[in-house]
Amino acid sequence: MENYIVNNDSCRKAFPQKRILTIIWISLCLIIFAIFLEFNSVFPENDLLASESKSWLLEIHDSITTQIDKYALPGGIVGVSIKDLTTGEYFSINGDVQFNPASVIKVPVMVEAFHQMALGRISMDEKLFLHQQNKIQGSGSIQYLPNGSVFTVKRLINLMITDSDNTATNMLICRLGTKNINQYMRKVGLRHTVLKDPTMFCKLPGKYNLTSPNDMLMLLEKMYKGELVSADASKQMLDIMKAQLHKWGIQRFLPASAIVANKTGSLDFVRNDIGIILDKKHPYILSIFSKQLPSNYYGSVLVGSISKVIFDRRMQLNGKMPSRNGKNYYTRYGG
Repeated sequence: MENYIVNNDSCRKAFPQKRILTIIWISLCLIIFAIFLEFNSVFPENDLLASESKSWLLEIHDSITTQIDKYALPGGIVGVSIKDLTTGEYFSINGDVQFNPASVIKVPVMVEAFHQMALGRISMDEKLFLHQQNKIQGSGSIQYLPNGSVFTVKRLINLMITDSDNTATNMLICRLGTKNINQYMRKVGLRHTVLKDPTMFCKLPGKYNLTSPNDMLMLLEKMYKGELVSADASKQMLDIMKAQLHKWGIQRFLPASAIVANKTGSLDFVRNDIGIILDKKHPYILSIFSKQLPSNYYGSVLVGSISKVIFDRRMQLNGKMPSRNGKNYYTRYGG
């Protein structure tokens, strides 16, 4: 047993100081290497931009709140949700707060139309007749046409989204059914979206339509990924939204080269816009809602200014900041 007794002298003989230092050094190297592997699995070498821009949305938080303070106060409430479709990074302010969607509710109506087409209940070529009870004031030109005018479902969908035609919307809602629209929205995971008023003008508590920035962001993300109804249906809906004629919101201060699929919504002291900014490298979704704004004009500028802050930062990360000398960077929508 004496051969197994170790004292300080034998330790110094068996494990010289240099050998101890070598073991410690090797151990440290292994720990550092393990940390490197873990870090590299989160930020792959072939996606440096993803690691460099991981917090780009958090960086613009103060800039967004500055715009809200400037244009929405006093009294205005604003909800903003943003998602980078490349990195998956997400950011929101009042993302789950319910707002009156105004004409943004027309996107769920379009989605349900494509859903019923997939089920064989309606078709793009089906003809619908205009009746007096369909006519709604506000946006759109169909209201001025004679009763009995005929429109295909395809034409009504396009007018509803690109020109925000209220009468076209009402005709489609009558054909699709409010209950069916709400049911499909719940099926795809929207928790805060409810269609109650086809006219979209009701302001009575409990009677007007509702949605949230996060709900509409989710809907657009599914559309972008080809998960709404089908990949083909999602693409068709995205193409319709890309033909948007109303550019006072998200597109307001963006360059003409920006490709945007969006839908605006407005009422008195309410300015909303949801859209996908289809940047080739880093597309992102922007969902903006508001209520109790001090003025309609400031509300429109607010939406455009928030969009511009985000777009500018995104372009900086892409290494191609647009010029502001009026040649390459200008207002799409006056005022």
